Amino acid sequence: MKINALVIDDEPVARKGIASYVKQTPFLHLAGTAKSALEANDFLRENDVDLLFLDIEMPDLTGVEFMRSLKNPPAVIFTTAYRDYATEGFELDAVDYLVKPISMQRFLKAANKALTLFEAKNRVNITPISSTTKDHFFIKSDGQYIKIKLEDVLYFESERDYIFIHTLQKRYMTLLTLKQLELELPSENFVRVHRSFIVAIEKVDLLEGNLIYIKDKRIPVSRAMQDSVFKLLVEGKLWKRDM
Repeated sequence: MKINALVIDDEPVARKGIASYVKQTPFLHLAGTAKSALEANDFLRENDVDLLFLDIEMPDLTGVEFMRSLKNPPAVIFTTAYRDYATEGFELDAVDYLVKPISMQRFLKAANKALTLFEAKNRVNITPISSTTKDHFFIKSDGQYIKIKLEDVLYFESERDYIFIHTLQKRYMTLLTLKQLELELPSENFVRVHRSFIVAIEKVDLLEGNLIYIKDKRIPVSRAMQDSVFKLLVEGKLWKRDM
């Protein structure tokens, strides 16, 4: 598996160094870098990020303040020149806490901790949708295994480590990541439109600007995905509302 990582540090040398470590680590993918919490906040609105390498001492908003401001924060490994913040960092369920200067050996130890956590989260919460069962899948919810028909699904919505499955009949919740779900779903029927949403293509009623309408639900389309989503839906004979 590949873990999408965002490096946030106001110091160019530190930012470049950690980004280099990320690129050298086979199971990490450098999703981007940011020089401030505000820049990182904008990046998270538009991109799918699993893990933050987050400096604590930054102007305007510290790393700790930034994490507390996020509704559904990714996993985080704090980086700092001072040990004094360790307790505060771990109160936010940080994966690890790296003190600068950071060696590759120490970085890799922290990255491996993150990998172990992500692998544990991605185990057996959904059965694979094989070629012989393309019309349904099972989820584990409240101690039960529930059969979900693909034709009934309207869209999937992510809330941190949980997925809400919105169907024609009701809404289900299960412990699952949107990334894992995206790998299991047939791409001809479902499309990722935002870091928090996957929609059933045939259930889309309308596309207007950066919004998709499915029944009475308005679903945002991320800026990075707007062109590809528009082309896909227009090819599927979706009509655009007159402005």
